[in-house]
Amino acid sequence: MTMDAFADWKLFPRDPGVYLMHDTRGKVLYVGKAKDLRARLYSYTLPGGDGRPQIPLLLRRVSSVRCIVTSTEKEALLLENTLIKQHRPPFNVELRDDKEYLLLRIDPAETYPRFELVRRVVKADGAIYFGPFSSARGIRETLRSIHRLFPLCSCSRKKFGSRTRPCLNYQMGRCLGGCAGMVTRDGYMPVVQNAIRFMRGDYRELLKDWKIQMAALASELCFEEAAALRDRIDLIAITMVRQRVVRAVPGDVDALGWHRAGDEVTVAILHIRDGRLSDAHSFHFDSVVEDTESLASFLPMHYSEEAFFPGELLLPMVIQGAEALESVLSDRAGHTVSVRIPQKGERVRLIELAGRNAAEAHRMRKEKAASYERISAKLSEMCDLPRLPIRIEGFDISNISGTEAVGSMVTFIGGKAVKKYYRKFTIRGIEGQNDFAMMEQVVRRRFGHDEDFGGMPDLLLIDGGKGQLGAALAAMEDAGCGSVPAISLAKERNREGETIFVERVFLPGRKNPVILPKNDPLLLLLMRIRDEAHRFAVSFHRASRTKKAFAPK
Repeated sequence: MTMDAFADWKLFPRDPGVYLMHDTRGKVLYVGKAKDLRARLYSYTLPGGDGRPQIPLLLRRVSSVRCIVTSTEKEALLLENTLIKQHRPPFNVELRDDKEYLLLRIDPAETYPRFELVRRVVKADGAIYFGPFSSARGIRETLRSIHRLFPLCSCSRKKFGSRTRPCLNYQMGRCLGGCAGMVTRDGYMPVVQNAIRFMRGDYRELLKDWKIQMAALASELCFEEAAALRDRIDLIAITMVRQRVVRAVPGDVDALGWHRAGDEVTVAILHIRDGRLSDAHSFHFDSVVEDTESLASFLPMHYSEEAFFPGELLLPMVIQGAEALESVLSDRAGHTVSVRIPQKGERVRLIELAGRNAAEAHRMRKEKAASYERISAKLSEMCDLPRLPIRIEGFDISNISGTEAVGSMVTFIGGKAVKKYYRKFTIRGIEGQNDFAMMEQVVRRRFGHDEDFGGMPDLLLIDGGKGQLGAALAAMEDAGCGSVPAISLAKERNREGETIFVERVFLPGRKNPVILPKNDPLLLLLMRIRDEAHRFAVSFHRASRTKKAFAPK
């Protein structure tokens, strides 16, 4: 610990503000906020830091401390969030899962409102948002259920504005034909209101109304219409079984669970919407500072400007600056966001449930990591690698008889796709169907480029057989990267050229390929990387062909 950084702690201001800890090179190690900067920094001079076992690890690297005074604690919270994003200090909270979750949006002010998937909330746009949802597949299945239950328009805005005749969904009875003027707004809006009631979980009143309508239709001998309503009622009954009702917690509420294992922290957020548990998200990050400070840093990062804000936020512990946080979140949301630490009742049970979710998410994550370690160890042994393959890059080529040829590179780190390191390659100067030369060009450009690809791979996975693998090895040798291991994966073909679904792994210097069992986890990992490279190449190829087809002559 370099106590020189805190030797003059009496000179620090007594005002609210932000402090930045720097190492000897001037790099920002940690950004913190305080209501009283002097009192906060003085705590670091006490024996054992400020009582937290992780703090000595930070203090051993601190060379200097810089303070920025703010007018209020709220301003300090906002400035801290900005500086963390700017400097990305290693000892601050850094969310590993920073993706934006999907929401369902519907705007009742439109002539023919329809549900659409969005990733951001637009303030004061008058629309109704549902979510967020962690599973893209799950919310799309929900959207399909909505369209089966309620014949709303599903055409894109571009198609909706240009249609002159009803779409296929209209012919199937799944759309009222608003795009072609087959229904008036007055006839369309009751369906919209019922769909909104469905999304809000107001099933019982909806079922009651539909049963009355079904009985009336049956009495009028309109059996087909009555049967359609019966099917909708059955589908909603199935949906009701899947929902869990949370008693005595009305409105939109987020409940946070906290789990720490050493420096690893997992946060689980339960989303209660209109009194029902709708979804849960989990986040993982490293933090050496105390839980209350980590949580206080996490919240403004998670609830960014575009986030969906609940009316009530339940926390598992007391944090400093809760009033400032409440003010910041309310300003961002455009409505009051109450930050509470529940002491009894249903809200405490929600916090306990969120805590169990956080612990379970941590356990599953550790088990997945251990599973990947076992798989990577087997892969390392099979390929005789110098170290475990943490970073694997997959390559593929896509073309039609040599035309519009493109290549793709995908990157997996620790068994997970890291899309910021994906790359596309437009292949140039190669005529005809020459997959070997195309693969050689793509790999050569990857290793001969000055661009930062995020590091060197531990293993290359080529989509193809011996020829493609040989071309990739030659390209790496020419680029001075011949030490990077490479393998290829291809399906077997018989003499008639038909594909036999037996995956073969080709290794350099080995005549016969390795045949792994069909359900081997190692084979499944290699197939996932290869298939992702193929998907990425094909999507780029289609986009290139479309762009060329519509280019002005």
